[in-house]
Amino acid sequence: MKKWVQLIVTAMCLIALAACAGQGDGDIRSDIRSQIAGKSFVYEKDGFGSDFTIEIKDDNTYSYYEGVLSSIIGGGKWELDGSVLCLLGEGESERPIQNYFKVDGSDLVFRAEKSSNFVYIDVSDGERFHRQ
Repeated sequence: MKKWVQLIVTAMCLIALAACAGQGDGDIRSDIRSQIAGKSFVYEKDGFGSDFTIEIKDDNTYSYYEGVLSSIIGGGKWELDGSVLCLLGEGESERPIQNYFKVDGSDLVFRAEKSSNFVYIDVSDGERFHRQ
């Protein structure tokens, strides 16, 4: 009987630990979301005639402006998968517009793999957008 009690207590502890781990992930996602939602980010290099900015909005939409010489104000929806931000573009394009970033503190770090990049500015892997 004593072994059964130990087994049950051990199983309950493991279940409790698993539940806590799941809550922690939600807290991390919530923390990352709070770092980016409602914020603007500026490209570390020159934009197209002025700053290249990305605005991440609270309603899971975003907009970007590559600079004053650009006639395009891009935008769409954004998703967060752990610490990876995906910007999904809207528009009439033959290929899907999507750009990936790693959220690193107050920076967005561009991930070139799987990203379609932008119109006038070709952002390289690892380049940063700093939070304003």
